[in-house]
Order: sequence, then structure tokens, then C-alpha cells
Amino acid sequence: MLTDDAINPVDSFNLLGNRRRVIVIVYLSLVEKGARIEVRHLARVVRGIELEKPPRQVSSGDYESAYNGLIQTHLPKLAEAGVINYDDSRKTLSPTERIDQYALLVQIARYLN
Repeated sequence: MLTDDAINPVDSFNLLGNRRRVIVIVYLSLVEKGARIEVRHLARVVRGIELEKPPRQVSSGDYESAYNGLIQTHLPKLAEAGVINYDDSRKTLSPTERIDQYALLVQIARYLN
């Protein structure tokens, strides 16, 4: 039986089955809990990791593809799972305590790979 704080294995596999969501989880696990992050900053970080460039060197076109994917798909899914608090109107988010559980799953998966 799963408690409210337990991670459902099927849901976690679905959530961690996308590289951008994994990047977001790992990045946000390094951020202070409750810190407000702007989606545009996060999009540059994500795209920078994907392109192996510093975020400041990410072009507008590359940034926009990551930004749109985050706001349309990835951030709502992470918010639904309770991993982040997402304010769609302000385009900001903050990690919740649950981020650590998912970051640990990412590390375990990397170890097993």
C-alpha cells in the first residue's frame, strides 16, 4: 500500500522516462527548496546541457524549443507529481521536498546503467 508520500513506481518510470524532465529534476535538486526559478532561466540551463554549452551561449531558437516544451508538457507533469510548485501565469517554479526522492531515483538508475 502506498502512502501519500510514497512514489508510485509506474508514475516514476513515466516521469523519469524523458531526458528533459530528468535534467530538470537533477538541476532543481541542487537548488534551495522554496527558491523561485524562472522558466526562461531553466530553459536555458536545460538546452545548455543538451547542447553542452553554457546557458549564456544558447541561441534564441534553441532556447525557445526548450521553453515551449517545458511550459507545455514537462513542468505541468512535474507539478502534477508534486515534484515542483509551478505558477503558469508567472512562469516560475520551485522545487518541493519530493524533488530529493526523484533525484535519488535518477542516481540509482545511473548506477544500474
